[in-house]
Parts: sequence; C-alpha cells; structure tokens
Amino acid sequence: MNPVQFRNSSDYISAGDASGDLTGSTIDAGQFRQVCMVAVNTSTGTPVANIYIQHSNDDSTWVNGATAAISGAETNLLEDDLYARYTRFFYDHTSDGSGATISVTYTLKS
Repeated sequence: MNPVQFRNSSDYISAGDASGDLTGSTIDAGQFRQVCMVAVNTSTGTPVANIYIQHSNDDSTWVNGATAAISGAETNLLEDDLYARYTRFFYDHTSDGSGATISVTYTLKS
C-alpha cells in the first residue's frame, strides 16, 4: 500500500486584487485525487463574488467544480475530488471589493 502523498502551497495567490476577476495559475495535479483550497479576504474590503475550483484535461477548457459565494470579509474552504489532470482557483467578481485582497493556499492529496 502506498503512503498518502501531499503537495502544498502557502502562497498560491498572495494578496490578489479582489475588485475584479482573478484566476490562479494552473496546477498539474495528475498524481493526486483531492484538492483543498482556502481563500482568505486579507483586508477590510467587502467583495461580493463566487469562487471556484476549476478542472481541465487539456489546460485550456475549464469546468467549474466546488464553489462558494463570498459576501464580505470572510474565509472560505473549498474541497473537491480531482477528475482531471489540471486544476486552478477562479474568483468571479460580482461587485464591491474596492481595496480588498484575497490570498489562496492549496493542498493536494493522493
């Protein structure tokens, strides 16, 4: 039996601008089965948005997986199974958020 393997990034997105859409860089997660992302509003701004874990087989066409709605200065945890080779974080801005920033960390698990 293989031991459980992890890969983490504590600075995947660091203080990204939450006043518009924000897309994290592509993560090659081919050898992993699950992803967990934590999105933290790191300022006092109160953006309204949806956040997603997205998946892709070709690093070009993306499908939304786990989602959460943001409606203020809060922390959100998203977990999803990985059913494609690539994954990334997507922040879909709706309104507000002037001066707000968002930071995202992730953990992949085999």
